[in-house]
Amino acid sequence: MGTSKAYDSPRWPGVNDKVGSAAADGPLTSGKTTRALSAFSAAYKKYINTTSGGSVSNAPTRSSPGERTQGRRGGGGGATARARAATTGARLGGFLADVSSSGLNQSLERLGLSDFEGMPLEEVLDAVLDRLCEDGGLLDDSALTEAMARTLDEFGERAETVEEFDELLSSREVGIESYLQIYFSHVLAVNFEQKEGAFVRGKISQKQCDGFFKQARELIRALVVDELAQERDLASIDWRSAEAISIADSINQEVLDILIADD
Repeated sequence: MGTSKAYDSPRWPGVNDKVGSAAADGPLTSGKTTRALSAFSAAYKKYINTTSGGSVSNAPTRSSPGERTQGRRGGGGGATARARAATTGARLGGFLADVSSSGLNQSLERLGLSDFEGMPLEEVLDAVLDRLCEDGGLLDDSALTEAMARTLDEFGERAETVEEFDELLSSREVGIESYLQIYFSHVLAVNFEQKEGAFVRGKISQKQCDGFFKQARELIRALVVDELAQERDLASIDWRSAEAISIADSINQEVLDILIADD
């Protein structure tokens, strides 16, 4: 569904060396990859928490159809990336809660996607992806769109039809908090791939590079699944509220924290 892009690696002290060592110095091991992820997560968390350019508390939770902004792709700021991540996370939570309570067709109508009622699930989720994410011309927007695409692709692995998708969410077999943890796991993984990809490809072959980032994705997911609890009841909150954005932002921070090694 999504297409991953690569950008020049940020010049974060120590991160590039640890990532390069994990990828290129001897056999690939989970320990070296985990240390590289820890260094990146710490640097990325500092970036999104200290750089000016956005506000988590006042970011809108949903664009109306046709209101997505377009612009020249630029770097933006870390706080803008954080705010965008929280906003898209809240949109995903709202969509999942809406489908769970009202069914997919009504949810599509609210998103301005009634033309997709009765379409194959893959086409429906592609349209939903376009509504949940926005392109404001920032490099970090690409990472969020790719992360959302990977998250929605997982629905296709568990449900082949719109009816099965309805049943999956209605059963609440997997809670909204768990899905948001999955989304922010993808956000971290995609940012790691995009921001460190050029540096790693300069040291090893494309095949080795693919294996390195695949292992990184698997390690992120394993740590999040094993160590993050699902304690919030998110089925009935107002997903257009500042509270929802704050919750999504907190889950994003928790995913980063679980990867950052204790000193």
